[in-house]
Amino acid sequence: MHLTIPILLSVAMALGYAVPASSLQARDILANELSQFKFWAQYAAAAYCEENYIGQTGSKLTCWAENCPLVESADATIVYDFSNITITDTSGFVALDKTTKAVILSFRGSYSVRNWISDVTFPHIALNLCDGCFAELGFWSSWEVVRNPVSAVINETLSMYPDFELVVVGHSLGAAVATLAATDLRSKGHTSAALYAFAAPRVANPALAQHITMQGNNYRFTHTSDPVPKLPLLSMGYVHVSPEYYITSPNNATVSVEDVEVLKGEVNFEGNTGTGLPSLEDVSDHHWYFERTDGCIAPGLPFRA
Repeated sequence: MHLTIPILLSVAMALGYAVPASSLQARDILANELSQFKFWAQYAAAAYCEENYIGQTGSKLTCWAENCPLVESADATIVYDFSNITITDTSGFVALDKTTKAVILSFRGSYSVRNWISDVTFPHIALNLCDGCFAELGFWSSWEVVRNPVSAVINETLSMYPDFELVVVGHSLGAAVATLAATDLRSKGHTSAALYAFAAPRVANPALAQHITMQGNNYRFTHTSDPVPKLPLLSMGYVHVSPEYYITSPNNATVSVEDVEVLKGEVNFEGNTGTGLPSLEDVSDHHWYFERTDGCIAPGLPFRA
């Protein structure tokens, strides 16, 4: 989310904020886990760079903001890119990383007016993924409009590289779409797909959130008082996927293992949710997830990117 944040926060504060009970469990992370988190955050950052989401098949991934050096140094190329082809302006890429032995689906966060419309389309939509499952309409629609071509590319690529893992990543709106995409792809046979969601807003009702949590292999990150993961509101029937990887280090700082707390529960007030109402004063916290994750984004709010 970019210039959309002030509008979203205004809506949130007007509606109020519910406070259910939390589920308090925590664990520490390991140094090798931290390295993986930083690596996948750079794949989320790469989705903001125009040369990647309007790139050519076979092109190397690059970040002009210099915030994805690990991705640039890997043997990684674009297999498929998508942008400006749907009403939601869902953008991103599928990449083949031969160094990591992974196929990566990465979604860009908010940039355009059409993205903003997806951000604030708060009503639920019923899904056939589990009994009683409902998702946020705008986020699900953003995945649904690219679902068929992206799924076909992933299936074809993994058929050629059957020992590669599938990893789905995104930041902000991209993280919301990535969460639902990973859930859907798992239901279609990619049961071990990994999800790395940075600064994701809430996407699901309790039934769907619990279903995604039970699928496993979910890494959902929040940062200090970032307001975006506090939206849509708990009072609107939305909760988070568990666990939460809560980053406590300040903006523009190197993250150590001591700076990441792992918290369980769809609602847990030991993490980001417990830092109070979503506030415009905390918008800067939204940008920093191991890197300046949206560093490649251009200024302004176009109708489409």
